[in-house]
Amino acid sequence: MRRFGVPTVLWKQLAGAGVAALSLAAIAAFVPSPAAAQDSTSNDTTAQVRIVARKLENGRIEFALQPAETDNTWGDRLLPKTRYFPPTAPTGRWLASSPLTIGTTKARIVARKLENDRIEFALQPAKTDNTWGDRLLPKTRYFPPTAPTGRWLVSSPLTLEPTPQPTPTRTPNQFTTITAIENHTCGLRTDKTITCWGNNDYGQTETPKGQFTTISIGRSRSCGLRTDKTIKCWGVNSNGQSKAQEGQFTAVTAGYGHSCGLRTNKTITCWGNNLWGQARAPQGQFTAIAVSQTYSCGLRINKTITCWGDNFNGKTEVPEGEFTAITVDLSHSCGLRTDKTITCWGRNDYGQAEAPQGQFTATTTGWLHSCGLRTDKTITCWGGDDSNKRTEAPEGQFTAITTGQAHSCGLRTDKTITCWGNNHSYQAEAPEGQFTAITAGDSHSCGLRTDKTITCWGNNRTGQAEAPGVQFTAIATGQNHLCGLRADKTIRCWGYNPLGWTNPPEGQFTAITAGYRHSCGLRTDKTITCWGDNDLGQAEAPKGQFTAVSAEAWDTCGLRTNKTITCWGRNTDSQTESPEGQFTAIGSNNCGLRTNKTITCWGDSLNSFFVEALGEALEGQFTAISAGTMHICGLRTNKTITCWGRNIYAYGQREAPEGQFTAISAEARYACGLRTDNTIICWGDTNLGIG
Repeated sequence: MRRFGVPTVLWKQLAGAGVAALSLAAIAAFVPSPAAAQDSTSNDTTAQVRIVARKLENGRIEFALQPAETDNTWGDRLLPKTRYFPPTAPTGRWLASSPLTIGTTKARIVARKLENDRIEFALQPAKTDNTWGDRLLPKTRYFPPTAPTGRWLVSSPLTLEPTPQPTPTRTPNQFTTITAIENHTCGLRTDKTITCWGNNDYGQTETPKGQFTTISIGRSRSCGLRTDKTIKCWGVNSNGQSKAQEGQFTAVTAGYGHSCGLRTNKTITCWGNNLWGQARAPQGQFTAIAVSQTYSCGLRINKTITCWGDNFNGKTEVPEGEFTAITVDLSHSCGLRTDKTITCWGRNDYGQAEAPQGQFTATTTGWLHSCGLRTDKTITCWGGDDSNKRTEAPEGQFTAITTGQAHSCGLRTDKTITCWGNNHSYQAEAPEGQFTAITAGDSHSCGLRTDKTITCWGNNRTGQAEAPGVQFTAIATGQNHLCGLRADKTIRCWGYNPLGWTNPPEGQFTAITAGYRHSCGLRTDKTITCWGDNDLGQAEAPKGQFTAVSAEAWDTCGLRTNKTITCWGRNTDSQTESPEGQFTAIGSNNCGLRTNKTITCWGDSLNSFFVEALGEALEGQFTAISAGTMHICGLRTNKTITCWGRNIYAYGQREAPEGQFTAISAEARYACGLRTDNTIICWGDTNLGIG
């Protein structure tokens, strides 16, 4: 993690062109301006609003929007979540509130301090592409420094047009990974390109062209792992930290002044600042690397950890034993042992290296504190000076955790985010909605929503919390690749691509499915097209029309329009010898739902993978089935779920919860069900942040 203090900023900052400044009266309204500004004409599809603001006792300016009612009066004030203009705001720079929705219009209030200490206000509507349009300037729009404390002043009215809705053919703008640091943020898009935003003093947000599989950001710079396994870095290069080494790599991580890469032969190469020896990697083979400011650590193939570089506070003196993961901060580190306990070492003046007892599935380190995700899905934090309650983790169950400088965020099992700790920039005030991943910078945080768009919050002094955004209608995961079905029915794939796994064909599709190294799509004309690895014929789809397709590791099955099943690909276990009869659905692992609502599975692999509780599970009637790697779940006609197969690694993926459900989805080592009350519950493997 990166640890440097940042000034308190309560507003989002927005770079913009200058606007003519005019005067303002200090009684009960903003003073009119002779400059060109929007008038108050409107029609049936528009909304009239005005900006209202008042001075607080601490010198901050609170502002809101006030919509017009149909009887020509003004309605209740609408308060943005981020709505205070600080007295220490820089002169001339536009700052922005969090957005508000008025009818069908989304807009935000923007303001800036002028040289005469007046505050100029404007309104900025949202555009179709999730960016912000031109500022709308009310004729009366200046807040005077001599305004009385506590009294609301108002601008002249503005007319807002409805926010344009995106067309169905719009190209989505989605991400698969996000990572944040002190003053900039980067995201890896679904097309494998990188987009960065925030501070750009050293060109750290000027991303190179090309496709990438991984991204890591350090202070004022970024590094990406290209699809050809070479590394590209950009940004500050004062110590050669952005001059990546040649060769092929499987991982890269960027620290403050140096970077390290894990080569395909499992050795580590580092470059950049080596004042403390932090870029002088030891010999041997490793599976993971982590770097801080003055030292680095690697997880060896024998599961021991080796650290090198600055040893102040003993931060490179790693305890003995075997580990599965490691996390580092400025002056202390923590490792997750093979027995799921946590051991920390290094600086410990606030107890940040005194890990509690118990079993954990993940650990993360902040500046003066650490946190761990327990096997029961609760979070425990330790250390810190307790000035901002950074170690007071909330109750409840979580699937992932991340730490910033003095705050932390957790992803709950219901896919909502909760943050706690330092909140001077609102970095601990997570937005509403559902998410699948989170990351925390020093004083801002970002989440990847279930629609694969990114939302950021907190310190936005350099625009690091202004994320771009978009959508998919379906997604399928292979071994090391993913494919998504866009709203315009085209397919976009990303991930590892040695044999064309992520090169989908052109055209429109209604469904997608992915095996280990191949993918298939059901076209709008009901034919199937597959691509990727075809060494066993798994990508050679037969002719004819189909209503569904399901890809297994090395074989594929399709449900024809006459309700019969045809399979192709590897047949070592008779998995392509589908049974006769009519079916209404197919699932992976060679199982089908018959028209009489019973389930039939085929293939000799059935005896080894699904022998446990198989006979009992297949009795009765079902309305849906879904399969993971070694388990299958079915939704019965009474809306209960039954799973069978193997609880591989004792994750509990076969142990479906009680209650009634309307949908079921099983993946590799877990499953999730949608209850009749529209809540989601998952069970099985929690080590991937999905249980």
